[in-house]
Amino acid sequence: MMMKGIWLLCIGLFFVVPLQAQWLLWNETKELPVKEGLSHVIAGTSNGALIVAGGSNFSGPIQEGGQKNIHDRIYITTDANTMQWREAGRLPLPLANAAVVDLDGGLLVMGGLSDEGISDRVFLLRFDPLSGKVTIDSTFPKLPVPLSSSAAARLGNHVYIAGGQDAGNQPQQAFWRLDLVARQWQTLPAWPGTARFGAAMVAQSNGEYDCLYLFGGKGKDGYLKDAYEFDGRRNKWKTLEPLPRPALFSAATVLGQTHVVLFSGSDGHDAGKAIELKDNYHMPANVLAYHTITNTWIQLNDMPSGVAGATAVRWHNKLLLAGGELRPGVRTSRIQVATLQAAGEKSRFGWIDYGTLILYLAGLALISYYFSRKKKAADDYLLGSKNIPYWAAGISIMATQVSAIGFMSIPAKAYAVNWAYFAGVFTWFIAVPIVTRAYIPFIRKINVASAYHYLEERFSAGARLFAASVFVFYQLARMGLVLYLPSLALAAVTPLDTITCILIMGVLSTVYTVVGGIEAVIWIEVAQAILLFGGAVICIILAIAGLNGGVADFFTQGIADQKFSLGQSDWSFTSSSLMVILIGNIFIRLGNLTSDQAVVQRYMTTSSLKQAQRSVWADVAVSVPWAFVIYGLGTALYIFYKQHPEQLNPAIAADGILPMFIAQEAPVGLSGLIIAAIFAASMSTLEGSIHSVATIFTTDFYGRYKKNITQRQTARVARIATVILGVFATGLSLALVFMDVNSILDVFQEITGLFIGASAALFLLGIFTRRANATGALIGAVSSGIILYAVKTLTPLSFWLYSAIGFLSCYIIGYLASCLLPGKKELQGLTWYTINDKLKEK
Repeated sequence: MMMKGIWLLCIGLFFVVPLQAQWLLWNETKELPVKEGLSHVIAGTSNGALIVAGGSNFSGPIQEGGQKNIHDRIYITTDANTMQWREAGRLPLPLANAAVVDLDGGLLVMGGLSDEGISDRVFLLRFDPLSGKVTIDSTFPKLPVPLSSSAAARLGNHVYIAGGQDAGNQPQQAFWRLDLVARQWQTLPAWPGTARFGAAMVAQSNGEYDCLYLFGGKGKDGYLKDAYEFDGRRNKWKTLEPLPRPALFSAATVLGQTHVVLFSGSDGHDAGKAIELKDNYHMPANVLAYHTITNTWIQLNDMPSGVAGATAVRWHNKLLLAGGELRPGVRTSRIQVATLQAAGEKSRFGWIDYGTLILYLAGLALISYYFSRKKKAADDYLLGSKNIPYWAAGISIMATQVSAIGFMSIPAKAYAVNWAYFAGVFTWFIAVPIVTRAYIPFIRKINVASAYHYLEERFSAGARLFAASVFVFYQLARMGLVLYLPSLALAAVTPLDTITCILIMGVLSTVYTVVGGIEAVIWIEVAQAILLFGGAVICIILAIAGLNGGVADFFTQGIADQKFSLGQSDWSFTSSSLMVILIGNIFIRLGNLTSDQAVVQRYMTTSSLKQAQRSVWADVAVSVPWAFVIYGLGTALYIFYKQHPEQLNPAIAADGILPMFIAQEAPVGLSGLIIAAIFAASMSTLEGSIHSVATIFTTDFYGRYKKNITQRQTARVARIATVILGVFATGLSLALVFMDVNSILDVFQEITGLFIGASAALFLLGIFTRRANATGALIGAVSSGIILYAVKTLTPLSFWLYSAIGFLSCYIIGYLASCLLPGKKELQGLTWYTINDKLKEK
């Protein structure tokens, strides 16, 4: 009945009307507290209040001798609907044209133009809800030189300020950084272009990490439209695609993860006639959007009125452009308000697509039902009677490791950066020979369902339970995420909502697993792997077909933009350089193939040692082509959206680029097939995790302490555990819908990463040494966790090295501790040196 309900829900969603993607809807205006209007105000939010302070206007028309007035009053409002203003203090001095950044719940104000000239003061404005006043913190160091009309942005623990005008009103090519910890200004190399003032600068992601983006302004030779990116990690500038038009005093903000939006500003047209033209002169009202990954510009819908010197503020999911200059000497009192309307475009799902998805899920049900009729004992349920062909086991290993997160995030990484992570493919040929020759023989010789049984034979029950507990904890957290994150992306671009996606994948994966056992899981994963390949290939074909020059553009543009690059070839251990990725992947690969029960269990289902070894090489044979396909898909998506930047949607995160592409480009019929591929990726990983954890619980915990249980009882316990785990994974995913998944993901990665390397090291410590004992092994495992935690929290080392550090510290400390301390150890038939000895009878 539950499955029937899910199908009806899916079919019912066919009638959902797709949302149309929009960016900004200019639907209202508000008024500043100064009816004469203001330009270059200090504006932003603090503790829920909107602050507007300072700014300038003119006492009358310039042609009639009007003089500039600079203000010092601070106004606040806490009601976004009525926007009733009240005075909340005075600035230390009348001020306009200051650089402002958000800092610690307040506004950091730097430099500016005052009645006394150009200022070098730096202070923090913060609204105090208790007193109803704005406090001023003037303990910050002054600017290196007085500046006005500078651009500023915050990046990490630093505030950057670029350009501006000095006391002689000359444009500057200065670039400084304020260290917020040391409270000191540092001089940095400036951008490669000319000196300027009135530029726009924001911090935004380049697809991998945040950088600074500097646009336009005005220099000695006139209005500017050049653009630059500053990489704070390397202290390097890069020249970007120029703006479509010059932009002086353009308000700027970020939108989404990789877009920067510039509003109006002055482009210098008819600047010499502006005063003479009076009301017939207008600032450009168009809005420009820059995409940091594809380095492209598009023009958005015009705003109501063109202004220069407005300030952009995000408040209550709305964008406010406060004040500004309509033309020389004429300020506006209007606050132009836009509602953020960007939304994911829904896939054009039709009956054919729903039919494809339903047939795929029904086919998996038939496979599960078929194998359920063959299951008679616990070994059949856990190991599939050991009659799985090596090639099927190998494909299953590949499928269980490729979750939907990987299916979407790997192309997204190649789209955003390059093929740097592809370097991990080469480590197959280092790790696999070690595993097939030195590890698999031991696991096959012991002939048990759980890989961790070897650790008890070689060391002690404590070592076994340690590694098993780490695996279970890791998989429990992973199961929730492997359902939730793809469901979130699917819901953004398909007619299915997040909860429906979670229920479909969670419920059906549990049913397939509990009914069919490991044999059904493996054959289902074979079918899912085929669908994964097919879905990825179809997406590549669609992307390349949408390029102006087809396949030729794929290679020429990809090479020109270094999208096939394997990254930096230096030995930097703080970034994802080529050598760091290679080193890290060796240990990650060893860990997956030796201590991941979901992998080990699959090559244990084959009929012989030779078949088990061949299954791992079969995994390599399908994983290497898969890597070429999935990274090639990322490059194809990059080139497609570089040629069609207007189709990029700021509402879609970088990891959602593939679902967004499917929604936009996949025709009816193929949409269902590709979405089914994403379902397949999630379900294959979830099924593998559920079954492997159920196996560990049944053999390493329940079976160990519950004596004299029959095969039938063991199989029953395994099935009950499978149901409970499936319910847990589905429930956790549903809980994540209403929680902050980002913080949960961070905690999960930090905690589970502490002991994963140690688990792999325990196996090789037992296999390749004779001295290692139980005491030393446990000391090594615990010590590696402590060391890895210190490395993660106290050093800037790349996360790629965590597995290597965890592995090596456990292995070395474990060996040395074993040499110094007594402990249980068993060598007969359990080490590389005694592999041919007969195991002791238990």
